[in-house]
Amino acid sequence: MENPFFSIIIPNWNGEAFLARGVSSLLASARAAKKPFEFIVVDDASTDNSIQMIKENFPDVKIIKNKKNRGFGFTVNRGVKAAGGEIVILANNDLVVKEDFIPRLLEPFSGDEAKTLFGVSAKTVNWTDGEPNHVNMNAHLKQGFIDLTFEDSPELCPTLFLQGGACAIRRELFLQLGLFSPIYHPGYWEDYDLSYRAAKSGYRLLYQPKALAYHLGKGSLSRVLGEEGINSLVSRNRFLFTWLNLSDRGFLFKHFLLLPFHLFKEMISGGHLTLTKGFVKAAPKFFRAISERKNRGVPAKISDRNLLK
Repeated sequence: MENPFFSIIIPNWNGEAFLARGVSSLLASARAAKKPFEFIVVDDASTDNSIQMIKENFPDVKIIKNKKNRGFGFTVNRGVKAAGGEIVILANNDLVVKEDFIPRLLEPFSGDEAKTLFGVSAKTVNWTDGEPNHVNMNAHLKQGFIDLTFEDSPELCPTLFLQGGACAIRRELFLQLGLFSPIYHPGYWEDYDLSYRAAKSGYRLLYQPKALAYHLGKGSLSRVLGEEGINSLVSRNRFLFTWLNLSDRGFLFKHFLLLPFHLFKEMISGGHLTLTKGFVKAAPKFFRAISERKNRGVPAKISDRNLLK
């Protein structure tokens, strides 16, 4: 497709078991949008037959291959850089979407002549029981830590975070704001990080619950790391997000002041030490986070206090 309006991007790592269903559903939804599009699968050095399956069954899908496994953020970034569409639709490889999924995501962009809309996030539910998997996400600061909040909003509404595996983003702003940061490798929180940068820069983010998708199963990282490993990774990346993004001195003071208390409280509780493990993994990246923070160069128009109400 020479001049696509939107580009579908799927990062894939060993997704043979469910990739065909996801690609089929996204193709049907893309055609329902009645706009020119392209479809890109960026393969993260898979060892299964997922790429051969794509070649045989979906010859119009463009395939980009990483020579070695680079993780979610790098893989998505590569797809966004290669995309030709004004809007990029990001979808996990284990997602099956309803036919109006893409039209619903694209609709808010049609009235955005000033290009103040950064992106639109979808609603995902579990394939097995229909329970919400990802909904409207916001956050506030609780005892020095970013605390995510989730609301199953029934209509299109503002949000603070886009779900990186089910959303539409204006490609120009994705590139302008610096792409997904590699500091979060192998995954989790890089989509929240980019969303927060966009919100802090004054761009709008929306949640569209009528753009519905079904989550088929555990993602690639979950299958490899297990629940405890994922919890530790998420905890690490929550620290990194805080050090990278918070500029309010009062918030940062409270974070560092209360950190020893939280770590001590967890250690004497005899639990899984998720916070402690996350901190131990995040601490070696502290100065890297501070360096990246200084080099981002995106002026903040909205304060942390306004965003983290």
